[in-house]
This record gives sequence, structure tokens and C-alpha cells, in this order.
Amino acid sequence: MSDKKWFVVALLYESVHNGEPKQVDENYENTTKTYEESHILVKAESSENASLLGKKLGEEAEHDYKNQYEETVCWKLVKVLDVFELMDEELKTGTEVYSRFILVPRESGTQDVLKKFFQE
Repeated sequence: MSDKKWFVVALLYESVHNGEPKQVDENYENTTKTYEESHILVKAESSENASLLGKKLGEEAEHDYKNQYEETVCWKLVKVLDVFELMDEELKTGTEVYSRFILVPRESGTQDVLKKFFQE
């Protein structure tokens, strides 16, 4: 039996709204779509197994509910974005649980990256 390792699986969810809103107020806004990037820990023998387990858990986390405007909000898994093996043998304060490289054109500056990827 092989040893299992810790992985972080990055998942992308989409929020889909169905139905007509009732009693719209000043806070109602329907000009944007909402996505969630979620990072979950899984223990698996390989990154491939971690991806499959992450997808399974992501699908199990899909859910629907009625919002305050009586629309049905459906959170659906779009895809597994990334799988990241944790290199530390022990989970503790300061353990890096996820990182990614961001590739941009050479002429891009830090402010361009912040604006594009982090809405600053």
C-alpha cells in the first residue's frame, strides 16, 4: 500500500440564477455573474487521484437555494482548476497550502496584475 500525501485541489464553481425576481429592492443587481474559486485539502496517492477526489467532493458540494428575491440560486462545479501537492510533511501554522504562477505580457506592471487578477 502506497503512502498518501496531502494535496490542495482548486475548484471553480458558478452561481446560476433561475426564475424571475420578486419585490426587487435597491440592492438587487443582475448585471454580473458570480464564480467561486475554492481550495480544498484531500489526501491521495497521486495528483491524478487527488483531482478525481476533488471533483467528486466538488460535485457533492453543489447545492441550490432560494435567495431573498425568490430566485433559485444553483452553485455548480465548473471544473478542477489545479492540483497542488503540499511539500510540508506536517500541517502547521505557515504551511503553504496553495500557490500559482501568473503569466502576463512582459510589459505588464504590478498594478496591471493587481487590477486584472485581484480587482484592485
